[in-house]
Amino acid sequence: MDALEELVPFLSKSARLDLRVVSLSHVLGITGSAEGIKLLITNEILLKNLLDLTTDESVAKDAILCLINITAEEFGASAIVDKLSERLVPAAYEAILDEDCKLSDAWCMVLCNITRPEQLVEPVLKHLLSIEFALEKLTTCFTRINYNKQKCHLNYLGPLFSNVSQSKAGRAVFCNQTTGLLGRLLPFVHHDGSVVRRGGAVGLLKNVCFDSSVHAWLLNEEMDVLPFILLPLAGPEEFDDETNEKLPVDLQYLGPDKKREEAPDVRQMLVESLAQLCATRKGRLHLRDHGTYEILRELHKFECSPEGDKAVLAAVENVVDILIR
Repeated sequence: MDALEELVPFLSKSARLDLRVVSLSHVLGITGSAEGIKLLITNEILLKNLLDLTTDESVAKDAILCLINITAEEFGASAIVDKLSERLVPAAYEAILDEDCKLSDAWCMVLCNITRPEQLVEPVLKHLLSIEFALEKLTTCFTRINYNKQKCHLNYLGPLFSNVSQSKAGRAVFCNQTTGLLGRLLPFVHHDGSVVRRGGAVGLLKNVCFDSSVHAWLLNEEMDVLPFILLPLAGPEEFDDETNEKLPVDLQYLGPDKKREEAPDVRQMLVESLAQLCATRKGRLHLRDHGTYEILRELHKFECSPEGDKAVLAAVENVVDILIR
């Protein structure tokens, strides 16, 4: 603890550069263990200095890496939200919006980490929503491929959106029919380039499906989320003409090259989205009438194979039980 106290002055922006670099490197090493993080979060001045150093170009990368490591642990994320969120959230937001920022991906990861625990979503979201159109602008960054000119991909905005939608207030922003954010994000459910981006979009969709009050809207002709859920669950299996007629157009006659979603956790979230949509009678009827059972029947066979996953299998059986009642 005494050694840590001695480091604090050297982490100030007013300290000599060589001392800042060495001290920050030492702190970064300490963040490599849970015990080290527990030690660091007891020193509020040190944490504030770390945030200050994220604007010092010579050491900003290591300072943000420290914040990523600290917030990767739930108790670390809780401490950062408690002590720094009022300054950290706007700083992260501005960095992500800056198309010339080299550290936008790192800042996305910090925001993702501090919104993963459900109890931290509301305080972080409060700061985000205090910035006019913050989630709308972040959605633009996410949906505009190559938005960042420094080769940051912004994939971790996907999990951030998923995390934020754990909150009713967060879901309300994404389900705003005027701004159409959900409709802009749905195509990323099928994004091939990044499982992080794809998983984030699916997580958002699953959380939105949790709210039965928007089910009629989600399943209407305008939004029509069902094909987005079913398509990644479908494989190369052939159906007869009668079954194909039941299926949404995007799922008809897919052919032998159709590949199923590879990530089990993403498949599980998709199936759990279907379970949520079964909460109302209209939802169950809509799913039955549009070939959901037939897609899940083939998915069940896949999940029973060596390539399958037991957790996904259990989720499939849960939905099938509801649909065949």
